[in-house]
Amino acid sequence: MPTWSHELPNKQKHMGFDLRRTPPAGALQAIITCDDLLVVDTHFWHGRTTPCERQQLDSAGQLTAGNCAACNDAVPYRTHVYVSAFAAKLRQHFIFECTAHAAKPLAEYRAAALTLRGCVIHASRPLGAKTSKVAIQTNAANLSLVTLPDPPDLIKALSVIWRLPATGVATHQPKRQPPTVATKKEPLDRMRNQLDNLPDPLTVGEVLAGNGKPRQTASAK
Repeated sequence: MPTWSHELPNKQKHMGFDLRRTPPAGALQAIITCDDLLVVDTHFWHGRTTPCERQQLDSAGQLTAGNCAACNDAVPYRTHVYVSAFAAKLRQHFIFECTAHAAKPLAEYRAAALTLRGCVIHASRPLGAKTSKVAIQTNAANLSLVTLPDPPDLIKALSVIWRLPATGVATHQPKRQPPTVATKKEPLDRMRNQLDNLPDPLTVGEVLAGNGKPRQTASAK
């Protein structure tokens, strides 16, 4: 006979974390759950993203290709930044990827708040193309409206995604009890009090203007 219950099991098997990037249309909005950025150089090699493994220093103090197969094949590298993020409405915890250039607002927020945990990110591509530049806006989340999950070990999570060997992977212990972050009175302040932490729908004017931006009108001087 089956065993029936009205309660969910106490512990379910974790199936790993999805890797998400900024979509070409619309926006990605979530709350960062980790304390800091994770920065790594990557190659697009053999049809997939893989971390650069150059390690050796030359006489000028620069990293050389070493044992990195992609570097030895003259494949250029690009610096990427990773944070763990939580979409409250969907109850999804994932890893967000962006370029080092796009991540500058995240570094500025971390420098001001001393932690990224509790930072709302609103990432979009203003030009609407898959490979166009990413624009990220940040603000402090109202953590009285949502309970954030504990952050994952980003290095281990990315090692699983990139199929790296588990041996030799350094573990990271996240900091706890981040400081309280004050919210500035800016247009982004409305993001703080959104229970679902999803972008507001476009207005009719924004839809007619295209690209999610209201049309600019000249004012008389």
